[in-house]
Amino acid sequence: MLDKADKPLDVPLEPSRARSPSARLGFLRPLVQFALMALVLAGAWLAMQSLAASKRERTPRPFTPLVYTVETAAAERADNRPDIRLYGQVETGRNVDLRTTVSGDVVEIHPDMVAGRRVAEGTVLLRIDPFAYEGALVEARANLASTRAAIAEIDARLASEREQLEASEAQLELGRADLERALSLADSGALTDKEVDARRLIVSQREQASSQRRNNILIAEAQRTQQEANAERLEWKIREAQRRLEETALIAPFDGIISDETVETGRSVNANEVVASIYDDTALDVKFTLTNAQYGRMATDTDPLVGRQVELGWSVGGTRYTWPAVIDRIGARVTAERGGVEVFARIGEADNPVQLRPGAFVSLTVPDRIWPETFRLPETAVRNSDHVFVVVDGKLERRAVRLIAWDGEDAIVDGSLEDGDTVLVTRLTEATEGVRVREPSVGGAASDPQQPSAPAVDAGE
Repeated sequence: MLDKADKPLDVPLEPSRARSPSARLGFLRPLVQFALMALVLAGAWLAMQSLAASKRERTPRPFTPLVYTVETAAAERADNRPDIRLYGQVETGRNVDLRTTVSGDVVEIHPDMVAGRRVAEGTVLLRIDPFAYEGALVEARANLASTRAAIAEIDARLASEREQLEASEAQLELGRADLERALSLADSGALTDKEVDARRLIVSQREQASSQRRNNILIAEAQRTQQEANAERLEWKIREAQRRLEETALIAPFDGIISDETVETGRSVNANEVVASIYDDTALDVKFTLTNAQYGRMATDTDPLVGRQVELGWSVGGTRYTWPAVIDRIGARVTAERGGVEVFARIGEADNPVQLRPGAFVSLTVPDRIWPETFRLPETAVRNSDHVFVVVDGKLERRAVRLIAWDGEDAIVDGSLEDGDTVLVTRLTEATEGVRVREPSVGGAASDPQQPSAPAVDAGE
């Protein structure tokens, strides 16, 4: 007989005994979750329907175009001349290097002979030791006095020779008359041939004496001419010595400012050595460069370039000072390194507390050529440099223009504009044909009366 322990293990248990309570709960849990989810979705749908049903009905608003509030400017046709802003450098119109024409030791220097000091015309800036040049002048004068004394001696000898020549000529005439009488008497037999020959000898001696006197006079006159030439040479020597003595003093040639000095008392200087420089502060120029295009425009203008008024500005100490200037001359050649033509303007006087100095970097306002029958508009009115917008009956219309030149914040243009056109100035991004605009001073939009009013939009927003 088998025990319970000996029963086979593969015998199945009874169904009622095999299903436990935990297995039944696991089967019902998904059903409960699905039911809850369905209830939540149903409640949400019902709430949405309730909200949609309670929404307040609104009538649709009709579309109206926007009207932009903009700034405009009136187009006026006129002769316009823009200004060109350039830069230049102040230069000396009259500058001189002071040189010593004689050599020697410097014995005196004027206290104002310092770079930056102003000196007056005729001021003795320095003096070189004049001892040797005074001696040369004394020697030249002594030589001239000696020559003049020799001339006086020759003049006295000439006077004596001429007097003696007159006496010899008179004696010769008497001798010739006596010879003629002797010859007449000899023909009559009153005188012998010996007596006649004696008279001929006397005439010959007197002719020889007269000839000697004349030769002495010619020699004396030649000697006098030689001494006169020597006197002229010595007079020039005196003038030269006197001038060299005067040149021992270096004198300021005009009113100006010392720009450089390289000499001290006791220094030995050579002839033709530069010891200082001076410039005329009342004759300053400003040099600037015009491009080839600018020069071409101005050179062909009816208003000549030379003589044109310009304005010069110099900023120092945080303040800008201005001076008037007049274009004085044009450079002799084109400056290839700067790509233009050099122009020089003479600076005029101005009541400014500061004084211009050479080398100052300054700004210039130069009038350009005149453009007749053109329009001057603010720079914001020109778009893409080829068109503008005008306001016609509250709407924008495009007009083609040609940009000629800029003048500060203005543009010089010509094109399809007419006098009195209202040009859009505000930089409006939405600017196209047909966009409605109005000016700030207008109470409502400048629009078609048949169109409903629309809210104004500030173009700056």
